[in-house]
Amino acid sequence: MLITEALDFKKRAFISLVGAGGKSTLFALLAHELNKKKKKIILTTTTHMLTRQLTPFITTKNLIETDDEKTMENNIKKKLHQNINRKIVLIHHRIKEEEGEKVSGPSPNYLDKWWKEELADYFLVEADGARGRPVKAPASHEPVIPLSTTDLIGVVGIDALNLPLQEENVFRSEIFFQITGLNFREKIGIEALSLLICHPEGLFKGVPQDCRCHLFINKVDDSKGLKMAEELAFQVLKICHQKISDITIGAACQEDNPVNEVIRGIK
Repeated sequence: MLITEALDFKKRAFISLVGAGGKSTLFALLAHELNKKKKKIILTTTTHMLTRQLTPFITTKNLIETDDEKTMENNIKKKLHQNINRKIVLIHHRIKEEEGEKVSGPSPNYLDKWWKEELADYFLVEADGARGRPVKAPASHEPVIPLSTTDLIGVVGIDALNLPLQEENVFRSEIFFQITGLNFREKIGIEALSLLICHPEGLFKGVPQDCRCHLFINKVDDSKGLKMAEELAFQVLKICHQKISDITIGAACQEDNPVNEVIRGIK
């Protein structure tokens, strides 16, 4: 089963990704699957992404790189009209950081405007950063979710389980402690991870009204991982089943068969 099938997107969808544990890999897989639909697609970020994350989707025909949103908007209209593949990548400007060259995207207000004007069928936005850690807790200014988001995908990596709570494993570990009560250097268990997922200041913090929340439990590629993921899903359903539309268990790195299990009809 494809990820897009598991998440059951409508004919138009504004998709934002938050969390950690393979979010960028999932972004790339979703972009690949959506592109096969031959619809108009906008790929961008409201935070910072490494340039290499967008490289597979960049061509001279679909790359827009400018600091001015109005110029960007005009170019979107031109390129979507001209581009046979109907796919477009938005890049606002390039910045340099220690981890490597990164890009940032347009203001969320402009993304909301372009959604209302139906510039594209699908908007795919990375709305959170985690610096490659298996799990993260959002700071006060995070995530940056456009109000037009129709589908919010919260990502957690199953490999976060049993890791000690410290910054090298958990991005913003101090906030993780505040949300879950787990002490530093204690191992992250299913209870702590489910609290992060369900807490109002946790994984789905700042979700727009009427937006569907999808939980994607990532990096599940063997029977042991599947069992842990199912236990995590069960615990999440006990705590906050009304918040989440569905839970998908899988491995975004497996392009041909990324989905192991889907739990639907939660609400």
